[in-house]
Amino acid sequence: MKRRTLTYAAGAAAAAVALGAMVLYATRPAAPEGVLAGSGQVRGTEVTISARVGGVAEEVAVRESGMVRRGDLIARIDARELEARLAQARAEAEALHARRAELEAQLKGLSTSIDQARIAVQVSRESTEHEIHGAREALGRAEAEVRAAEAEAEQAAKLQSRYAELAKREFVSETYYEDVRTKARAAEARLRAARRAREEALAALQRALAAAGEVGIKERDPERLAAERQRIAASLETLAQTEAAARARVAEVEAALADTRLVAPIDGTVMNRLVEPGELLPAGRPIATLIDLDAIYVRVYIPEREIAKVRLGNPARIYADAFPGQAFAGKVVEVAERAEFTPKEAHVKDEREKLMFGVKVAIDNPQGHLKPGMPVDVQIKWQAEAPWPRPR
Repeated sequence: MKRRTLTYAAGAAAAAVALGAMVLYATRPAAPEGVLAGSGQVRGTEVTISARVGGVAEEVAVRESGMVRRGDLIARIDARELEARLAQARAEAEALHARRAELEAQLKGLSTSIDQARIAVQVSRESTEHEIHGAREALGRAEAEVRAAEAEAEQAAKLQSRYAELAKREFVSETYYEDVRTKARAAEARLRAARRAREEALAALQRALAAAGEVGIKERDPERLAAERQRIAASLETLAQTEAAARARVAEVEAALADTRLVAPIDGTVMNRLVEPGELLPAGRPIATLIDLDAIYVRVYIPEREIAKVRLGNPARIYADAFPGQAFAGKVVEVAERAEFTPKEAHVKDEREKLMFGVKVAIDNPQGHLKPGMPVDVQIKWQAEAPWPRPR
C-alpha cells in the first residue's frame, strides 16, 4: 500500500509539472508576424580526446572548465618503452643504410672495373695480334736468312774442299787457299747466326701466341665481373627493401611515440577531465572532452505549416534565463528535409502530435556565456521588414 501511495504521488507530481509547462506555453506572448518562435537546448560539437596507445598517464595538464588552444597539451603518457624501441629501430635502419651505401660503392666500383677490363682486353688483343704478326714476319725473315746462309755456307764449303786439293798439288798459293777457307768459316758463322735468329723469332712467336691465350683468359674477366655485379645488384635490391621496412618500423614507432602526447585539436573548453595522473590507460581510453563554445547551436522545431517560411541565413535571436533581457545573435544554418514526430523540445500534447521540422540555429557566443545544455528560446525572423519582439 505504501508503494502504491508513492506511485500515485509521483504520478500526480509529473502531471502537475506537465500542466505547468502547458500553462507556460499557452500563456507566453505570441511572436509578431514575420517572426517564428521555438525553444531548445544549447548544443555544441564535443571532441573526446582518447589515448591511441596504452600506458601510464604521466601528466594530465587540463582541468574542467579550463580553456585550451589548439595544440595545447592535454595529457602525456609514459613513453620510455617506446623511446627504447625507437632507438633500436633507428639503429637497425642506420646499419642497413650503411650496408646499402657499401654495396652501392661496390657496385659502382665493379662497373668501373668492368669497363677497364673490357678496355684492357681490347688493348691486349690488339697488341698481341700485332706482336704475333710481327713475330711471324720476323720468323719468315729469319728462315729466309737461314736458307740464304745455308746456301752460302754450302757453296763456301765446296770451294774450300776444291781449293784444299789444289793447294796440296800447289796449283794455288797457300794465301789464296787461306782466303777461301776464311770465307767458308765466315759463311758458317753467318749460318749459325741466322739459325739463332730464327730460334729467337720462333720463341718470340711462341710468346706472342701464349700471350694470345692469356688474352682469351682475360676476356672472361668482364663476364666474371658482370656476374659479380649482378649478384651485388640483387643483394642491394633485397637490402633496399629491408631498409624500407626498417624505416617503416621507425615511422611506426615515431607515430606511436607522438601519440603519447595528446594535444587539443581545437580551441575550446574542457567539459570533462576523465583520468588522473598515474592511471593505467588502455588504448582508446577517453582522457578529456572538449567543446568549442564559439561554435554552439540550438535546434528548434517548427510546425509543418510554418516550415516553408524558414530559409537558410534567416537571422535569429536567442534568449536564456541565465541572462534576462539579453539577446544573443544567430542565424539559420540548417533546415531538416524530413519531419519528425514527438521532438523532445515540444512542450504541449497537441504540438507533439503534429509533424515538426528541425531547424539548426548557429549562435554567436564570442564571450562564451552560453553553455551546452542551457535551455533557450529562439526567435527566427523570416520577413526582413518585421520588427524584433521586445526582449523578455
